[in-house]
Amino acid sequence: MVPSFAWSILNLAPPFIYVYRFLDLQWLWVLVPLCMAPYFLQKGFIDRLALSRTRDLYIRLGVDVIQEFVQHGGMVNRLIRRRYPTYRIVFDKTTVHRQLSATYMFERFHLGMAAAFCVLILHAAFSQRWEWVLLLFVCNFIYNVYPVLLQQYMRIRLKHLLG
Repeated sequence: MVPSFAWSILNLAPPFIYVYRFLDLQWLWVLVPLCMAPYFLQKGFIDRLALSRTRDLYIRLGVDVIQEFVQHGGMVNRLIRRRYPTYRIVFDKTTVHRQLSATYMFERFHLGMAAAFCVLILHAAFSQRWEWVLLLFVCNFIYNVYPVLLQQYMRIRLKHLLG
């Protein structure tokens, strides 16, 4: 929990600083609905946004490596299993379905955040604040793009468990 919170602070600080320093409050009328819009997307539409139906592309992009270090990733699970050998996140069809639902929720969140970051990047570009364009782009890629790819990758793995 603490590393996840620290990671969020690290990647969300630049957009908040940018909004505070350079955006008029009227822009919130664009940013807030944009962040909320993905929550209205159906699962089928989100599935069509996936880069691939197989794990191969995600593995080439290094998503499987990132999956090792995330909050419920491989490394964390191995550490927990040292103390609690029977610990499992997914152990039956009910938990697979629960995890599938969680991937959609997390993907919606990161899609909304990515859209808001893109608005900020465009604003910074039109304002010719190139250092902000680069910083916001990197934060967006790390904090939103890779997590979206991770959710897509996890969904492929979970659906494979269901057959």
